[in-house]
Amino acid sequence: MKKKIAIYNGQLYMGGIERVLVNYLEKLALEPELDITLIIKENIPEKNVFASEVPKNIKVEYIKSEELCRRTDSYRKNKKNTISRLMYQWSLFYERVVTRKWVKEYFEKNRFDVIVDFDMSLMKYVDEIKNQDIITWAHFTLKGKKKKRQEMYKTKFKRYRNIVLICDDMKTEFEEMYPEFKEKGIRIYNPMDFITILKKSEDIKELSKEELDLLKENYFIGVSRLVGGKNRVAMVEIYSELKKRGRKEKLYILGDGPDRENIEKKIKELNLEKDVLLLGQKKNPFPWMKNAKLFLHTSMGEGFGLVLVEAMVCDTIVVAYDCPTGPREILVDGKAGGLIALNDKKAFEDKVMEILENEVLQKSIKEEMYKKMDEFTYEYIRKDLLNVLK
Repeated sequence: MKKKIAIYNGQLYMGGIERVLVNYLEKLALEPELDITLIIKENIPEKNVFASEVPKNIKVEYIKSEELCRRTDSYRKNKKNTISRLMYQWSLFYERVVTRKWVKEYFEKNRFDVIVDFDMSLMKYVDEIKNQDIITWAHFTLKGKKKKRQEMYKTKFKRYRNIVLICDDMKTEFEEMYPEFKEKGIRIYNPMDFITILKKSEDIKELSKEELDLLKENYFIGVSRLVGGKNRVAMVEIYSELKKRGRKEKLYILGDGPDRENIEKKIKELNLEKDVLLLGQKKNPFPWMKNAKLFLHTSMGEGFGLVLVEAMVCDTIVVAYDCPTGPREILVDGKAGGLIALNDKKAFEDKVMEILENEVLQKSIKEEMYKKMDEFTYEYIRKDLLNVLK
């Protein structure tokens, strides 16, 4: 008999966790002994961009109706209006009531061998699930969360059979913060589909002529959501200093988000409108990564830093801040890429210059990259994954 697995995630929007989820689903769908149901909370089709990549043999259930999601979204877009702001808060409250009721009723009617809370957002409703095995994935540093949230984790972790941590640093952090749950923690790296990434890195058929021209330029690249924690303003400042030191490459920043306005202000302030290009969100960022001189990453915190591995698969050297957690482990203490002390912009500039001007160093970094990347294959983590799902 097949093992029934339910995997919950809040949405299938463009994001790092969602990309990891799809990687898992593509591999797990090929495991003959598993019967998988994917449960998604958000239900606006055009936002759930990864929905089309869910394997056909995986059943998908949506918690909220599309009508409810669109109504809440319309209030969110008009929050400057007092009535819309109040309606938005009311709608969020109503959505929580709907979600709690759905979770309770669904898991009363449907029994699974294992329920996977993939983004930890089922945690709010986990007490509604009775007598079923539940595990969760932690995709971010727990230490960076507010005290109230950390205390909530301490209460809710009792309900989970296992907590999967996605790198060794996160596992160590987890054991220090929650020693009573030490035996529940297990480290499993996020698996990467190298073949798909490499194929996509060559796929330029949907690019416009303007985009194809941009790919021919010499450029550095950064890829992430544009939020304060990704520190893209600092990236622009670092680039400005590199330009003063004679570098001719442009800087392309892929992604979108609420910090875009601040980044645009900094670009204008430094007179870099022709050199720093905000190219928006790209469903396929890999051709851009593949053709970049270097991948720059100024984030102040990561769960794992999946995008760093993706850049490495595209054969692009990474220079990143040594933020918690992930970059140090991925870049092998600086042997497989540039690893810079947090907020040291001058050291970041120096490392970029050193790598670009030293072909022997580039060769050494790439040799270490190739060795490390083997650890991020599905084949490497498969045994641990199937064990935690048993």
